[in-house]
Parts: sequence; structure tokens; C-alpha cells
Amino acid sequence: MSESKDVDDICEGVSDLTVLSFRKLDDIKKLAQHFRYVINHPVTQQSPVVLTYLRNLDETHRNIYLKKREGVEVEYIFTTEKKSNLQRQRFNSLPVSEVPEILKTEFMIVDNAKQVHICTDCKVEIELNDEEPLMESLQKHFNLDVHLPKLKRESIDVAEPIILPKMSRRLSAMEGGDGAGQNIEHIIQLVKPTEKIDKTFLSKLETCLIRYLPDNSEASIDAAVKFYQTVYDKLCQDMVSIDFSTQVSSVAPIIMSIKDNVNQNFATDANKNFDNDEGEQAPEKPVKNQAKKYRYYGPIEALIVNLLTNHKLLTLIDDRTGKLAFFCMACEYYTLRFRYDSVLNHVFSDTHTHNLACILQSDEHIPFTKEPTIETIKAMNNNFKQKCLSNFEKSYTQGLYCSLCKVELETNESVILHILDENHLAKLSDKLYRKMKTNNPDGPVPDEWGPKSLDWAKFLASVGKPLNNRDHVVIENFIKPSGKIANYCSCCDMTLRGPRQVLFNHIRQKKHLRNAAPHKLSLLYKNHCRPAEYFASFGNYYVCAICPSYIALPSFAAIVEHFESTLHIETISKLIGSALYPEYDQKLFDMNKIIVGDVVKCEICDVTFVDSSEAVMHILSNFNHQNSMIESRVKSNKGDIISVYMRGNYVLHSEGATFTCVPCKGVFNSIRSLLFHLVYAEHFKEKPSAENVFRFYLELKHNVNMLSRNKYVYYDFGKLKCGVCDSDVDDGENAKRHVVSPRHRENMGASYVNVNLDASAME
Repeated sequence: MSESKDVDDICEGVSDLTVLSFRKLDDIKKLAQHFRYVINHPVTQQSPVVLTYLRNLDETHRNIYLKKREGVEVEYIFTTEKKSNLQRQRFNSLPVSEVPEILKTEFMIVDNAKQVHICTDCKVEIELNDEEPLMESLQKHFNLDVHLPKLKRESIDVAEPIILPKMSRRLSAMEGGDGAGQNIEHIIQLVKPTEKIDKTFLSKLETCLIRYLPDNSEASIDAAVKFYQTVYDKLCQDMVSIDFSTQVSSVAPIIMSIKDNVNQNFATDANKNFDNDEGEQAPEKPVKNQAKKYRYYGPIEALIVNLLTNHKLLTLIDDRTGKLAFFCMACEYYTLRFRYDSVLNHVFSDTHTHNLACILQSDEHIPFTKEPTIETIKAMNNNFKQKCLSNFEKSYTQGLYCSLCKVELETNESVILHILDENHLAKLSDKLYRKMKTNNPDGPVPDEWGPKSLDWAKFLASVGKPLNNRDHVVIENFIKPSGKIANYCSCCDMTLRGPRQVLFNHIRQKKHLRNAAPHKLSLLYKNHCRPAEYFASFGNYYVCAICPSYIALPSFAAIVEHFESTLHIETISKLIGSALYPEYDQKLFDMNKIIVGDVVKCEICDVTFVDSSEAVMHILSNFNHQNSMIESRVKSNKGDIISVYMRGNYVLHSEGATFTCVPCKGVFNSIRSLLFHLVYAEHFKEKPSAENVFRFYLELKHNVNMLSRNKYVYYDFGKLKCGVCDSDVDDGENAKRHVVSPRHRENMGASYVNVNLDASAME
């Protein structure tokens, strides 16, 4: 640099030389030499301001590159190169591929350097271990006492524009940025009040507000939504201080697969078709020289499913595989086999025909097409066979004759195999299609005919229930579909790739159950609901604190559906209307023990309010008030598992041996006949869905076993007598609490069995 250059020229040259401009050690040495030259230059010595600036800059460079750093050089946290919103988390990292070469080199040559994770909450280093999976090593830290007290919250999505402390794009030996002093509780205060209400819920709420508010102008609706947002913000803020760890067992799901439940509950089950290989679905030999025209199998499948419905079989979706499955209550028969041969063999068997006829004949409240005799049931089966064999029966033999394939069939097994044969299905499908087009030549092909397919097994594989937001496995575990063969678990922040079995294996792990419980409880609290315990049986269910009718539902998936129901949203709308307008809903105020007079007062909590708006805020956002409401409603609606599943229709039982249906006074001596009655009798307005009936059946078997062991007698509504203690259970007890009470244990003596009553014990 020549003497003629002035200070401005020197500054301009230096401004282009920064640490970030260099990646190699030689370049950094050149930079250092240039700095010394510039600092010692006479022109620089004449300007104290420039000299001070350059010396400070040089000292900064020296601190970065010459300071001894022990242990960790760069902080790497698990992440992906391309992050979707679902994959973003508090631990946002610098991918290894973007690490500057100088740091990579230094990392490799330092003897004590090691790659670790640093928890930005606790400043704890988590070493990487090749023998231990990454997620497990991190999870161990998350479960430590040093970390847990700071994690009583939901995960923060860093995609939102919020300030996070000590972001991980830094050298581990250096201090964090300006936000380094902030703690996680402060972050929560910043995030929670701006948490958004679900869009679907919000649109339904706006629709209800338009219907129920006296003034449905746009300004009024906006004010109502703003009021509920205030309620929601308060709920989210108050939830931060709640320790959900004491309530985990109250939201434990039934995590066993149906297959496991079958093995556990049906010890004498004759069905061995549990393990179905995908390979057996395909035909052994491809069809050759076959006229392939239409092959629409929809009507044939509908014919089979209709037969099974007439036989009172439940058509379910297996929770483990997501495929079609069948359950026969009359015989305790369950099949995971996807082809229909096993289930058709069952409904054509003499054992099933006898069992079904006995149950139907003994219960006049269950409708049947004709007189429920063995002969009638066999005639129904023969009618189905004739339809599938083109309705032609040879009179001079005992067997059936298929007019399409020109073959005689003598046994049930041969008939079933022929009905499901690819060649026969193709011909029958073509015939049904031609018949349909003859009756309606210009009309389109109805949707129920299914997709055009040449493969019967492929068609069956396509009729299973897809993974969707109404799937109870998805709802109870906060799973979000992510592509065709991947699912994202928002509780564990993991993407699970592979078939449904991979998902099911994940949700049964204790780690996932522990992560999911706080999510479930926070969702319940935000929607004014709570878990409760059955009175005259063992287990948990869910109760709504604000709806005028008593809402008690047996599964988490069912209560989530209630959140989005018209009844629940209408109740919220009416309460908001009572807050914003002089006319209030007297029924809802009376139910919540709110007295409106000279002062507005809550009798339950013994607090007064300035106006009805504060009272509604109290009803919707005060946890103590909602807990008290739940407790009083559960006490005044003491029921058992049957009353919860059947929406108030309870059944009296004596030691789990005999059951008396209250509406019709019918007496039943077995769970099978009772469940048949509960599901199919006409005098019940509310019935459980097919997906819930099997769970209902398994819970009922478990409860009856416990009731009989402890000689319980449910002899009147809300009155449960313990045969061991020879007295009614105490006012503050239920069956579950009484069985572990000191009084009951002492009376049971040596025969007492310590049973874990939580659903999670079924793992």
C-alpha cells in the first residue's frame, strides 16, 4: 500500500476483509498479516479512531481462532436438511454439510474433541454414542430431573416469529446472543397467549354465533370470537402451571392390538387365521385366455358383507393393520384373514348356526328377517350361495351347480373356494355388469361397483379403511399422515415410515404413551372436558363440564368428536351470547350454579363478579370450577361401563353372573347374549359404533371378571354392594377405588389379588 493512499482507501479495503470471507487456514494467515501491516502503517498511526477500531477487530479475530476450546467445537442437533413445519422444533440446527471447513479441520485434529448435542434449556452436553440410537440418548436426557421441570409445556414451533434463547448456530465455547438470559418460562408467556384456535372449530363456532346471537352483524361476530380467544388464551396460560404427571393413568389408552386381545380373551378360540401373509392373497396361477371385460367386484363384496350383517357379524377395521376384519359375538370368533374364505366357512358352520339361533330365539327384542330357526338361517345361506353361483341348483344331487363355470360342487368348502375363485369372480362380475347396463344402458357406472380391477385380492386390499383423521388410533395418538407410507407422531416429533404395523408398534411404546398423556390432558382442558372413573366397573371415561346434557364418552376419540359436535359448539355460543348481551341463558347459568341478582355469584366457588361477562369467563376458563362441575355431575350420574357406552341405558348385574336390562326387564346369563341385546335390540336409541363394540366387549369381559372376583352386586342405579364387605361402597368410592381400599383388602384376606387396574397395564 503506497504512501499516497489516504485513510478512506485503507478503510474501504479492510471492509471487504472479514473472518466470514475465509475458509482456509492460509487465507486466515494472510488476513492476519494484512491487519498487522495496516495497523503499523504510518497513515493508520496518525488516526486514533481508525487505529482503535482495527485493533479491536484484530483482537476479536484472535479470540475466535486462538482461544483454547475444550470438548465441544460445534453444536450439532438432530434435524433434516429440508425442514417442514411439522419437523421444526426448539432444537434447530446447523447441518453438518454447512459447517465451515476450518472448523471441520480443527474438529478432526483436536484429540479431546467430540460431537455432542447441547440442550439449550439446561446447558447440558449429550454425547453421541454409536451403540445407542440418537433418539434414545436424547430421550434419556429429557426424562432427567434437571430437564423435566422446564418442560411443563407443549413444544414450541420455531416456525412462528418468536425469540428463542441461544440458538444453536454458534460455537459452543462462545456465549449466546442477546436473548441468552431468557428462560423457558418467559418464552411460554410470549407464545401461549397467541396460540391460535383450530380453524375448523373456529368456522363452526362462527356459524353457531350467527344463529344464536341477537345481533349477527360482522362486528358482533368478531367481538364474540375475540371474547372466546381471550378465554382460550387464559386456558393456555393457566395450563402451564398444571402438573399432568399425576393424571397420566386417567388417559391411558387400550394399546393392545385386536390380535393380542383375541389371544388373551379367547383362549378356546378355534380361529387360527391371525397371521395372514400378503402372499396368500394372490392367486397361485395367473388367469390366461380369459375374456377380461369389466371385473367390477363391488356388488359381489356388498353381497358378502350383507350376508355377514344378517348373521349379526360386526364388520370392523383392525387397529393393527388397518384392514377389514370380522367379529362374531355369538361364537367369540374374530378373523384378521383378509380373504373371505375363513369368515364364510364360519357363518356356514353348524356351530355358528346353532349359537346364533339360540341367542335370537331367546331375545325377542332383536329383529331378524324371518323366524330365527336353524332351518331359516341355513335357507339364508343357501340363497346366498345360489346368487353367487348364478342362481342355479341341480335337483338330482345334494350339491350345487355353477352354471357359469359348468362345475358341480358337493361340499361347503368347495362352494366357498369356488365362489372366491378368480375365474368365477370374473364371469360373475361380467354378468352382473351386463345386467346393470341392460337396466340402465345410458347411466354411469355407480361408485359402489368399485374400481375396475382384474384381481379380486387386490380389490379386497383396497377396501380397508385408510388412515384418516377419524381413525381412533390417529386421534388418540396425535398422528398426522405424511405421504403414502409415512406418518408423523406429533407427540414424539418423529416421522414413522412404513406400513401401519410400524405406527402401531410405535404407539405401544412406553416412551410414546408418556409423551402422549400431557397432549391428551391439555386438549381435554382446552375444550372444557375431563377424565373420570366408572362407578360400578373398572376403567376411565371422559365427561364434558359445560354441555347441558350429561356427556360421558368411553374413548378419547369419542370425546374429540364431541368437541366438534353441534351440541358442544352451540353451548359455547350460548355462553358467549350471555356474556355479551343482557339476556343470558338461564338453564346454563343454573347448571353452573351462577346466581344473577344484585350481584353475580358462583355458588360452587363462592366468588362474585362485576357482570355476567365475568361469570361466563369464569365458567369457560376456571379449572377449579370445571373440576367441581365434573365431580358433581359424575356423582349424580353414577353408572357403569354399560351406561357410558349405551348413553344412559344401564344394566343391573349380580356378581357378573346375571344381567338385567332396565328398559325391558330382560335377564341374560352370558356376556354374549347381553352384548347382542345391547347392540341389536330395538329399544335402545343410542348404540355404540361398530369400531367401539369390540372394545366394549373386551372391557365388559374384563369388568365382569373383576366384579365376580369381588362379588359386586349392582342392584339399583347408583347403588353398588360389595359381597366381600357385605355393604355398599362408600360415598366417595367406586368399584375401582374400593377394591384397593384397606377395608376390602382386609376382608378379602389371603385371597386378595393386587391387580393393576390401569388400561396401560394391558401393554
